[in-house]
Amino acid sequence: MDGDYRHHSRAASHIQMKLYREASSRKEKRFKHLKKLLMKEEVLRAAWENLNKDTNSAGVDSLTIRQVEESGVEEFLQTVREELKTKQYRADNIRRVDIPKEDGSQRHLGIMTVKDRLVQGAMKLVLEPIFEADFENCSFGFRPSKSTKLASLEVYKWLETGLNQVVKGDIKNCFDNIPHDKLMDCLKVRIEDKYVLSIIESWLKTGVVEADSVFYPKKGVPQGGIISPLLVNIFLDQFDKNWKRDVFETHAGEPGERLVRYADDFVVLGKNWVDFAHIRAVLADLGLEVNREKTTVNNIKKGFEFLGYSFLEISSEEGLEGKIRLTPTGSSIRRVIEAVEKATEFDPSFPRPIECVLEDVQKVVNPWLHYYHHTEYVEGLEEIQRYFNAQLRQYTSKYRETELSRMQEGRQISKAF
Repeated sequence: MDGDYRHHSRAASHIQMKLYREASSRKEKRFKHLKKLLMKEEVLRAAWENLNKDTNSAGVDSLTIRQVEESGVEEFLQTVREELKTKQYRADNIRRVDIPKEDGSQRHLGIMTVKDRLVQGAMKLVLEPIFEADFENCSFGFRPSKSTKLASLEVYKWLETGLNQVVKGDIKNCFDNIPHDKLMDCLKVRIEDKYVLSIIESWLKTGVVEADSVFYPKKGVPQGGIISPLLVNIFLDQFDKNWKRDVFETHAGEPGERLVRYADDFVVLGKNWVDFAHIRAVLADLGLEVNREKTTVNNIKKGFEFLGYSFLEISSEEGLEGKIRLTPTGSSIRRVIEAVEKATEFDPSFPRPIECVLEDVQKVVNPWLHYYHHTEYVEGLEEIQRYFNAQLRQYTSKYRETELSRMQEGRQISKAF
């Protein structure tokens, strides 16, 4: 099975590379016959293997991935392939659930059927290399070979060059507010296959089931859809290009402002000031707006946070030009401490061995270290370590007391016999 997966993965990657090269070399090309690629065995098989197998959630048809595996994956893939081949594929309604956020609000999450997830995964494999050839370098979210780490280093780089004025912005309800017609226009720039376009449009307009009612969205992309981040990037590429065009046209030589975007979060850095009104105008042209509550206009001397990283200029003792510090945010440290506290809770009815507690703590701390290993994380790690040491001492003491009590109880029982 692993050999088959590697074979199909390599074959799908080969198709993607050909699409990327073609799109890169022919910027005006509109791609036809994408349906043929969508229904290829290697593409569908690679899309299936890419699905999250850990979830047992089901869409409106109540079918889970585990049930598909039990009844036969090959038969399932063949059925989907036949629907695509005969143009009988239709998007199912989306089951919506609400996930609570830390701030007390609700995040709407759409759960699609396994079939729709599969076709979306295949569509992403086909479309992503085409549009990757067009995306701007300032975009870092949900892209191959891009990451939050690279985004943080890009911001750090421009701060180090002296761009000390900062607008840290957030696009208001971006996923929910993208206009369908404008998004389809963006897709048509590169896609000429009408059936592929109709499939994407059906995902945008399909019914959303909540409780006993169904509503049909007039705008937005499905939250939780496999292809949704790519669709958002395709649409927001206009923001990147329009902003870049305007800034480069209005500045002689090197522009005075730089943009770094991660999905619907962005930072604009400037030497003396940042034209916030211009940012709002560019987004307004796309039918979007800045979330004023989550947007800050600041100087690097006061610091700001972006993608879980904290940026701050530290002046030297002589008052000369300062150094940019890139560190974990205080909230990220607090979340780890809270997780450590939970991992070291002592249950007298079921005391876990110390080794198990250490393993649970490592599962919390190691991902945090991996995320922040390129930053000045030592102070944050020391804070976590101090808290953990105190918790471990308490846990060890309670564990020993419990074990001693059990041993004493055991002796008393043995004496009774």
